[in-house]
Amino acid sequence: MMRRILASRHFVAATLAMLSGTALFHLRPFPEGQLFLQVIALRAPLAHLSFRYLYIVSLFTTPYMAYLGLLSALYVGTLKLRHRVVAGRLPKYADPRTRDDLFVVVGEVHDPRKPGPSETPHWMVIPERGLFTGIAILGAVGSGKTSCCMYPYAEQILAYKADDPDRRIGGIILEVKGDFCRKVKHILERHGRGDDYIEISLDSEFRYNSR
Repeated sequence: MMRRILASRHFVAATLAMLSGTALFHLRPFPEGQLFLQVIALRAPLAHLSFRYLYIVSLFTTPYMAYLGLLSALYVGTLKLRHRVVAGRLPKYADPRTRDDLFVVVGEVHDPRKPGPSETPHWMVIPERGLFTGIAILGAVGSGKTSCCMYPYAEQILAYKADDPDRRIGGIILEVKGDFCRKVKHILERHGRGDDYIEISLDSEFRYNSR
């Protein structure tokens, strides 16, 4: 229970501040009767009004900062006392060649609400229906878009039902980097699909824009 309160300390502090501010608003109202404030009200009504609003706002913001500071101190102080989560083991990775359904594993799923390992992790997958919508891979130069995403995804898709001519997956690759097609060719050869690779280029048996 205490752990949940500290994890939601901003909401708890805001709730307590609203209750405290409401009580202070009735118990300690703006001191209209002070002589100094009465003089300001006569000479500068707008300044007097701003003082009034600032006073009312402070009745709520000051308790909020106090409560949040106290809860944050407790949060930091109890970090070492928290239960350490032991990372669980992922389910066995399904070999793409033996999968009954087409899907692509794109990563792992741990606790979606806080960083760190989970006791019950599982694979994050895109099912066959989601593969028709396209996948965008974004990242800086050298961040591993090709080696960590494109190669593993191509491996999973091309290895699916590689021994079944009626169900194995084909496609067309528009090469821009210069080495992705060679990698795909190696993947196909490794899964016994070397004859499925057809290259279309000016130097190939199959060409385009040629007369």
